[in-house]
Amino acid sequence: MADRQTLSISKESIDKLTYLLGDFCTQANTVWAIFVTISGQLLVQRGFVRSYDVLAISALACGVYNSTMELAHIVGERKFSQFLQEGKRFSVYYIGVERDYLLVSLFDDRTLPGVVKVASEVFSQKAKSVVGNGR
Repeated sequence: MADRQTLSISKESIDKLTYLLGDFCTQANTVWAIFVTISGQLLVQRGFVRSYDVLAISALACGVYNSTMELAHIVGERKFSQFLQEGKRFSVYYIGVERDYLLVSLFDDRTLPGVVKVASEVFSQKAKSVVGNGR
């Protein structure tokens, strides 16, 4: 993996991301969502209850995402920027934001994957303007 520079995000940017994540969760009807650095550092979260370990989920989700990026390289793709893991009751949707961030959301069978995909893409575009300013 390439060396990464230290990322710094202002309180104002975190506040904007928190607002955007709340709007995303409302639009997509998710159970929960997290916005993390690609190394697994949690930046903002929405919808978590005591039954979920948000830090473990952050680390594991980034591990899955990074493994999938390596798989993309092996099969000749530059990257897989979005992907879905579907379960019987719950599904997880991932989307890369810029090269250093990841939006991960959990939704249940009351929500269509296409709705989450579109809302994730909208969040990604808006979040890029926030995190892009921090560089």
